[in-house]
Parts: sequence; structure tokens; C-alpha cells
Amino acid sequence: MTGVLGGTLERALAPALERAGHREAEAGARRSLRLPAHGGPVLALEDITLSFGGVTALAGISLAVRAGEIRAIIGPNGAGKSSLVNIVSGAYRPDAGRVWIGEESFSQVPAHRLAQLGVARTFQNLALFRGLDVVDNIVSGLAYRARSTLVEQVLGIGRAARETREARAAADEVIATLRLEAVRDRRAGTLPYGLQKRVELARALVARPRILLLDEPLAGMTATEKQEMAGFIRAARERWGTTIILIEHDIGLVMGLSDQVAVFDYGRKIADGPPAEVRTDPVVIDAYLGIPHDIEAGGGI
Repeated sequence: MTGVLGGTLERALAPALERAGHREAEAGARRSLRLPAHGGPVLALEDITLSFGGVTALAGISLAVRAGEIRAIIGPNGAGKSSLVNIVSGAYRPDAGRVWIGEESFSQVPAHRLAQLGVARTFQNLALFRGLDVVDNIVSGLAYRARSTLVEQVLGIGRAARETREARAAADEVIATLRLEAVRDRRAGTLPYGLQKRVELARALVARPRILLLDEPLAGMTATEKQEMAGFIRAARERWGTTIILIEHDIGLVMGLSDQVAVFDYGRKIADGPPAEVRTDPVVIDAYLGIPHDIEAGGGI
């Protein structure tokens, strides 16, 4: 009976499903027209200012990130790094300034459109579904794409069947890239901390975002786990061309991983350039060491 009902429904829904598929393809084509040329700026911030109760968190920050770049943002605690990520992800509205994602400009990034804009993020604290297995956690990163109806999902027909196949294929690819095959069927909450951080990275990558915001992805990891995670971040850029914004405190690792490094201090950008230049910048040395740079001339950080 179920098979007959399913077949009847599928035939009845076929024209509507085909029209929906055409609309999705056309919308995707329109979105693709807004993508910058390879190597062009994919994210830009113009004179961003943010304050909380009279305390300035960010003061006139401007930043341009090119497509495919790994851009680190570093600075002492309270420098405004996470506030910047929250502005780009739409969690905060700046007091002044604008955010450009591709060719679209916002006074506040619409958080509900973040995935459609091609932006994904991870958080300082783990945000996994601990009771779900690794595969289902990763697939949840594609929930925003679902267009199937409840009937289609219950019966496993039409768009629901296609969405399931595509989601599993995307999850399989990122699982292989991040070497999670051995734990794919385990519940996320049973995994060691370092592997949970890797699963969270996989969930952010499964939708193939244009821009990936990583807020302290190495925090709490062992030295070996940090090196492994750095390798996976590089792999994401190399495999999918992902532009990566990296907030991190491990300066040694950041300098070896990033293409460009921006340094914040008390809400202001005090340096921005290649790692080799930034690590020997006297102003940066002063900010980190809290001593006049001529005492440590040539030492760098």
C-alpha cells in the first residue's frame, strides 16, 4: 500500500518538483554572478566601530580579505577579535561602518541569510549535537538547503530522496578530507575533545562555504592536535578554495599557517601584512610583550 501511495504521490508531485528544481538552479546562477573574480576581495569591512556601554570594542576597523586567503586576526585578550567575527556573522550590529560579502553591502549582516551568503563559522565552545553520530552532526550543516515537504521526507521521495543522497555524498567527502572515517558512526559526545573540534570543522565545511570564520579552533588542544588541525585548515583551502578568517592565540602556529596577519589591540588594528613583517613589527612587539621594543630589538615574536 505504501509503495502504491508513494508512486502515486511521486507522479503527482513530479511537475511541481521539476519547476522547483529549475527555480533553484536559476537562483544559484544568479547568486554565482555576484561572486568576485578569483583572488579578488571576498570580504571587506569599512570603518567598523562597535561599543558596549561606553567601552569601545572596535574603533574604525577596515579590512579586506582576498578569495582563497587564510587571514589570521590576533591580539591580546580583549582586543576585539571575537567581536569582529560576531559582526561578520551577523550576531552584532556595528555602531558605524559596513560589511561587504562579495558584492553585497550590509550595515548589519543578516544572520538568517548567512549560509546563503556562503559564510560558515565555528565557535570557541563546542556546539555539537552530542547524542547524534558524527555523520548526522556533519549533515546538519546542510539543513538550510532543505526544500522538501514533510510528505516527501516521510516517504523518502522526490526532493527528500535527492537531498539525502547529496547530503551524504558531501558529508562523505569532508569526512575523508578530515580523516574521520574511523569515528563516523560514533556519537559525537563520546569522542575526545580534539576529535569533537574536528567534527565541528567538518560541519562548517560540508556546505562548501566561500568564507569560513574560525574562532579559536585550536583552543584546548595538545601540540599534536594543533598541528593536525592546522593541516586540515590548509587542506580545506587547497581542496575547496575556502577563504578562512582565523582567530587564534597560538602565535607560532598562526605565523606558519596564515597568508596575512592582522593584529588588534584595544579595538584598533595596529598591523596588517605578511607574517614575516608582522612578527618583527615594533608596535606588535610592544602590544604583546608590554615593553619598549628597543629593549628587544630584532627579536620579534
